[in-house]
Amino acid sequence: MAAFKDLSNALADEVLNDMADNFFGARKDIDDAIEYFESLSKQLFENVDEIFESCALLQKVCLGEAGYKEFWNLAGINPEFYNFPEQTECSSFDDTPSFSLTNKSKYNKWVSIAYHQLARRIEAYMNGLITDNEANHGRKMRSLNRMDFYLFAEDINRKIDKVNKNISPSDVLKFTKSLDPETVVKENITGCVGPDCSAIDSQMAFKPIVIEELGLPEFPDLPDGKHTPPFIQDFCSQMYSKNKSQVKELLEQLQKSI
Repeated sequence: MAAFKDLSNALADEVLNDMADNFFGARKDIDDAIEYFESLSKQLFENVDEIFESCALLQKVCLGEAGYKEFWNLAGINPEFYNFPEQTECSSFDDTPSFSLTNKSKYNKWVSIAYHQLARRIEAYMNGLITDNEANHGRKMRSLNRMDFYLFAEDINRKIDKVNKNISPSDVLKFTKSLDPETVVKENITGCVGPDCSAIDSQMAFKPIVIEELGLPEFPDLPDGKHTPPFIQDFCSQMYSKNKSQVKELLEQLQKSI
């Protein structure tokens, strides 16, 4: 009889250990995922700041706010998509134009560089960039991006919903109680009252990520490629004909910054 009781206790201990591993393991996995999610969020907001800085740079070469709005109107894009906070500093240029004989041609190239720089940063932020990972035998990797970030949030929410419903603290306590009546004391200590123990479940439940409140802006994809979009040439021609002196002054500033 003693041997049977020892076996029963051993089985109960094993079951309890398995439940504890599942319960605490699942909760730790979610804690780790949320912590990683928050670190990715910070990185993406830094990318947004870089996009805003590129917007400020484009506005600068468009000779101010009015020219900036006209640029987007000629592109057939709502300018409100590319509004940026006041006091945003301009990004530096990632590239410099090739030699040009005329100021009009120089201006066209500077505006084109600013535009393509913005387009690349938006593409990286929205969809990610594919690169070779040398540390992983040249495997193709996609950089952090808004699309995958939102999918990650949905995946975390599915795990949260599963843990909240299927591995609740009250279920663990009730099962523990069923193995050993003395564990009723544990239930009382944790403040779990009644058969459903809804109070402790509510207090210990994970809060799902409210995706709508993440606040990461969405930007339309911009036409990007080796060739300058026709609307940029149209814009530069109009601006140059109306503001030759301002364009010349801008070009002198840009040349000094090289």
